Amino acid sequence: MKTLFIIYHEDLEDQVCGILQRGMFVTRYTRVDDVVGAHMVEVEKLTGYMTDRRNRLILVIADDKTIADIVAELQVLRNKEGHGLRGFVVDAPQVF
Repeated sequence: MKTLFIIYHEDLEDQVCGILQRGMFVTRYTRVDDVVGAHMVEVEKLTGYMTDRRNRLILVIADDKTIADIVAELQVLRNKEGHGLRGFVVDAPQVF
């Protein structure tokens, strides 16, 4: 089992969720809204301005193949968009 962390700009919601829908037999994940990234904090410190646009975080736990398939599609999306999407995968040796 693997855990996939996807951090993305809310403007990419439809594309990211579409990838999850295609990649998972049963689409279950945890989504955290209004995630503020380090760059947003730096801009606010420098300018006093905090955008109302936010990032989101999705956590997916699935088998290795499912995660690999989702990551492959996310990488295509990232290459197309050029920004606004990051992710990483970690082993999940125990899930309860």
